[in-house]
Amino acid sequence: MSAATYAAIAAEFQVPVEPAAPPAVSIARRSLDEWPQANSDDIGKWLPPQPPLTPSGGMRGNPGERLKLDLSSIRMNNDRNCNNGSNGSGNNNSCNNNGVSELLKRDRIAFFDKECSKVAEHVYLGSDAVAKNRDILKQNGITHILNCVGFVCPEYFKADFVYRTLWLQDSPSEDITSILYDMFDYFEDVREQGGRVFVHCCQGVSRSTSLVIAYLMWREGQSFDDAFQLVKAARGIADPNMGFACQLLQCQKRVHAVPLSPTSLLRMYRMAPHSPYDPLHLVPKMLMDPSPFALDSRGAFFVHIPIAIFVWIGMKCDPIMERDARGAVGQIIRYEKVKGPVKVIREAHEPADFWEVFSRFLPLMDKSYSKVESFKSSTKVQPGERKVRSL
Repeated sequence: MSAATYAAIAAEFQVPVEPAAPPAVSIARRSLDEWPQANSDDIGKWLPPQPPLTPSGGMRGNPGERLKLDLSSIRMNNDRNCNNGSNGSGNNNSCNNNGVSELLKRDRIAFFDKECSKVAEHVYLGSDAVAKNRDILKQNGITHILNCVGFVCPEYFKADFVYRTLWLQDSPSEDITSILYDMFDYFEDVREQGGRVFVHCCQGVSRSTSLVIAYLMWREGQSFDDAFQLVKAARGIADPNMGFACQLLQCQKRVHAVPLSPTSLLRMYRMAPHSPYDPLHLVPKMLMDPSPFALDSRGAFFVHIPIAIFVWIGMKCDPIMERDARGAVGQIIRYEKVKGPVKVIREAHEPADFWEVFSRFLPLMDKSYSKVESFKSSTKVQPGERKVRSL
């Protein structure tokens, strides 16, 4: 959004706010086939680590350089094995490739499996193998453990460490955006306490590394690419799946206060459980189709425009949900450097400018949108009777 457009909107809503000049967005494009497959964190299918390992397990190269493993000795041994078992079938090449791939996979897993990788003074990364090893955790001064895979890994040492558990699938469709600011709060709490948190999933490849990359983007003011390379230098097999990477690129824009695109002038969220495994962990879920018809009397919603945030509380909203909605708005203000007022609105007491936000911003986001009259009809719904089937 241009400065002129921003100024016009601010003047219209009588909010004298000047947009801050954001840092440039730095994105290093990767080809589609470079990304790890879904569930790679569980099955161990990923690219050669960076910086890579020699066959003996030693690091070489500078952080950020893309080098290749020396496969000569591995390939020689593998060729010998394949030749011995080929029986003239002509499948030697396939055998070679599969054998090298399997050996590389085992080598990477074996090397990093027991590694408690230090990313920052108070943040460490690793696998389930480290999470279940009390000695390694104690040797690294770990005080807190963030378990990203609660349905796979239990909290092994509750008497020794402070645990927090998430329920993340290693799938491109998994939503990590809605929990990132909760994780920023958590990492900051650990840092302020002088503690150290060990963040783990199954192999320490995708889920856990994505959360740490996002945190570094905010904490260090880094781009996604720079934060990714920093984490990869500490843990060579770090590689978020493609869906996570896309969400991290969007996170980069928000935490660096990049001006909104025309399609993002209005963002609407509803408070909802992040996972059915943890129904009390309420997070802001962004609605793909923002509209006054998405409001539900049982819920808490907030509408974010460039110069204000409206928090809408339904008549049947649980007090805990209302509390968490207010907390989520506070996180947006902190981590996205939002300026402008926060207006808390209760159902049946909406001011005219609340409805006007929809009628004026949605057509700007989508030129084909022409439901202004529908907005008026939405205000006629009986208070307390708003209901959306998906809730």
